[in-house]
This record gives sequence, structure tokens and C-alpha cells, in this order.
Amino acid sequence: MPSTAPQEAPLPEDVALIQRRRTDRGLESPLSISRCAEMLRTYTSQPFSDRTWSSYEQGKRPIPDREYVLMALVVGATPEEVAAAGRDRASELLRGELDRRSSPAGARAAERIEAAIAQIEGLPFSEETKAEMIEVLMQQVDALLDLHTKQIDIMRQERP
Repeated sequence: MPSTAPQEAPLPEDVALIQRRRTDRGLESPLSISRCAEMLRTYTSQPFSDRTWSSYEQGKRPIPDREYVLMALVVGATPEEVAAAGRDRASELLRGELDRRSSPAGARAAERIEAAIAQIEGLPFSEETKAEMIEVLMQQVDALLDLHTKQIDIMRQERP
């Protein structure tokens, strides 16, 4: 007797890529969606919530290129994988972001931020406290970069 239960439609390839990279991690355990949302702070001062991540990953909402690139960074998807999943623009943006982060100065800054986050994660505090500490660290980094941008803007105004 055939089943009368409705079949779920398969996920779009771009969504399936993010889900697969998040869950199929070899000897590493899968990343939880809440952990992925926390990790977004490493890549942006404007992360989105775990609820939004979940909605994107379930295919309930289309994923804008910016958010797709952030998700790809978190789960370690490559620009080639992103392009193969049909997200050419996101692939270009991801490649540019990876290139920018691989510059000597960008790599050094990223390494120092990652080391600071690792120090926090190694502390004997609750996950909530550590998440708050990481958020404060990222706010400090953002504030410093905002001040730098303002300084550059002021200097540009002074040019003859």
C-alpha cells in the first residue's frame, strides 16, 4: 500500500551545501546552529540569530548573498563549492573575503582575534558568560575599527 504522507521537497543545492558542511565534519562533531550563530561574530559586527540561521538552512527563506558568504565562512565552504551550488555572486564575494583575510595584515589581525576568543573559550565560566565576553571583545574591535575609519575620513577632508 503506497504511503499517503506528503514527501518533503529536497533542499536547494546552496542550502544543502551549508547544511552538509555544518553536519558532515569527519572526526569533528557537527556544529550546532547556535554555535554557528555565535561564530558569525568572528566574521561580522552584524551577525544574525540562530533562529535566522535555522530558517535559512531549512530552506524557509532565500539566503541573501551577504548572509550566505557569512554562513560559508563559518562552515568552511570553499568558493568552488559555493559556485557549484549555483551561487556565483556569493562565490565571488567569498573569494574576495578570503583573499582579504589572507593578506599579511588581515591574517595577523584574524589570528590575534581568534587567539583572544580561544583564551576566552578556555576559561572555566559558563557558555553564556563566555559568549558575553566574546561579544564585548568584538565590540571593542569594532569600536577601534570605527575610530580608525573616522580618522581616515577626517584626513581625507584635509587633503588639498
